[in-house]
Amino acid sequence: MIFKSHAPRKLVAAFVGLATLTLGLAGSGSSPAKARPSAQIPRAAQTAIEHVQENHRDFGVGAADVADLRVTDVYRSTHTGVAHVYLRQLVDSLEVARSTTTVNVMPDGTILSVGSRLVSDLAAKSSGSVRVGPVAAVVQGARLLELTTPTVPVLTNARHSRDRQSTVSWADVSISPIPLQLAYYPTEQGLRLAWELEIQEVSEEHWWQLALDAETGRLLSKVDYVNQHAHRDQDRLKAAKGAKYTVFALPIESPNEGDRSVRRDPADRKASPFGWHDTDGKPGHEFTTTQGNNAHAYADYTPGANTALPTMDADGGEELNFDFELDFANPPQLWRDAAVTNLFYWNNLIHDIAFRYGFDERAGNFQATNYGKKGEAADDVQAEAHDGQGVNNANFATPPDGQRPRMQMFLWPNTARRQVIDGDLDAGVIIHEYGHGISNRLTGGPSEASCLRNQEQGGEGWSDWLALAFTARSKAELKKPRGMGTYVLGQEDRHQQGIRPTPYSTSMAINPSTYDSIKSAAVPHGVGYVWATMLWEVYAALVKKHGFNRDIYGGWRSGGNNLAVQLVMDGMKMQPCEPGFVDARDAIFDADKALTGGRNECLLWRAFAKRGLGLKAKQGESTDRADGTSNGSVPKGC
Repeated sequence: MIFKSHAPRKLVAAFVGLATLTLGLAGSGSSPAKARPSAQIPRAAQTAIEHVQENHRDFGVGAADVADLRVTDVYRSTHTGVAHVYLRQLVDSLEVARSTTTVNVMPDGTILSVGSRLVSDLAAKSSGSVRVGPVAAVVQGARLLELTTPTVPVLTNARHSRDRQSTVSWADVSISPIPLQLAYYPTEQGLRLAWELEIQEVSEEHWWQLALDAETGRLLSKVDYVNQHAHRDQDRLKAAKGAKYTVFALPIESPNEGDRSVRRDPADRKASPFGWHDTDGKPGHEFTTTQGNNAHAYADYTPGANTALPTMDADGGEELNFDFELDFANPPQLWRDAAVTNLFYWNNLIHDIAFRYGFDERAGNFQATNYGKKGEAADDVQAEAHDGQGVNNANFATPPDGQRPRMQMFLWPNTARRQVIDGDLDAGVIIHEYGHGISNRLTGGPSEASCLRNQEQGGEGWSDWLALAFTARSKAELKKPRGMGTYVLGQEDRHQQGIRPTPYSTSMAINPSTYDSIKSAAVPHGVGYVWATMLWEVYAALVKKHGFNRDIYGGWRSGGNNLAVQLVMDGMKMQPCEPGFVDARDAIFDADKALTGGRNECLLWRAFAKRGLGLKAKQGESTDRADGTSNGSVPKGC
């Protein structure tokens, strides 16, 4: 999310029944969508396993600690040939949470890099037994979230699998059935056997992943798939020919920068081969509304309810002509269809652009149908315009691959201007939110959606930076500051401060932030602001050297801005779970090595060193933003 003001939570009477249960049955296929091991492990995955096992001492673990590893995800980036292998340790066939380790394998089978999160002394550290059953675990989780109700949850699926996968239905607490599975979670007392479960609050404000001690019911971990934000801290398609959208079109970020225009057939041939309104992979559209393979955009006015009603879509008719009135003299409800159309256009556009840079089906992108390609489908974006849950904000919930993400866009009452500003018309905010989906799916592999939970991580920064990079207009614009969220704040143009401590700029006089700044910065937005500042330095340096290409779809060889997007996207794939700034920096160096043979190494060092992330910078623990050491040095010869 880009900013967040919390709406009142809907709590009902406490339910105190269902005492501790013993485990008798275990659940079926609706697990938290974690590991998807293949019966035939690909060669790259086998290479990764063997490398970790043979070099276990380099990672500070014993041979027994890596004797049993599960491949949770493996896929190859087509533009580099690098295979990204994600491994997780097992204890008695159960996964060890937060042990996700990234191994990047070059096309010739050599190891490019390893981002280790391996846990040592597994046998000695693991403990616990199952004394709390799945239903009792769900009740305890709801109680801890203050989401209790007089109704009774029901165990709907159970089976005698080793990880005791189960599903519990409780409509008054969670929109969807609640999946559970057993895993070992790290604590100060070692690894504890725990129930891992997901609860989608009916208010839609949170989508929780919880870990509860299977013996005591104690809360061990709480992660929100919804990225919360604090306010202020060319080849084109021929299928579905004739589709027209009257929108604030790329690169126009908002009404501050120009008028709407008509975009005809903007779907990208490679990313959306059957158009934006298709789901069956055959010529012709399935929907005349703002729904298709990549996104379903609709207005959702009802607070705290899942109201994706077909009547709230914008309908372009059989001609797919999405041309609707937009008159700012009227309240937003009267330009609803124009707002929904703009939101649909930008969600699809971001999908297509990101696809070109490697966020495709294998990498866990968002599509209802994958058209026979690898990866999990049935996860197009639910894009909710004029969302009634709150105001002055936006958010994005990113579950693991195969589950539908949700984008909520709010209205922004502006008392100074005596008007309501529509977040659906601010492309920077839309890209920022979608960016959370990209960074969460790429970091740690598409089966893992909770790798960006540590203090020193750049989730908010990647989202800001993608918004800046996707809407950049020219090389000359780099001389001016760029603000984030300027339109929704009622500011005059994109060069104002926006919602961050300063606008983004390569000028230290305008934006003085460095690696040391994160020690006192707010988590996660202040920390993310610093990371985005560093990436903006990288972006500017690459544009200065390689030029600027106005075509954001252009390949990485076509411009420095295109290369910057490619390196950052590849870096997300290559970095470890829970990356700190040094981890994320090093992954970008790995990306450049794989992509260009390291031709930009010195340029990258100078850009990062300018902001204190130089050669001798020390990260410390990525879970602590205050234990790092800033440094401005670069290697000899740079």
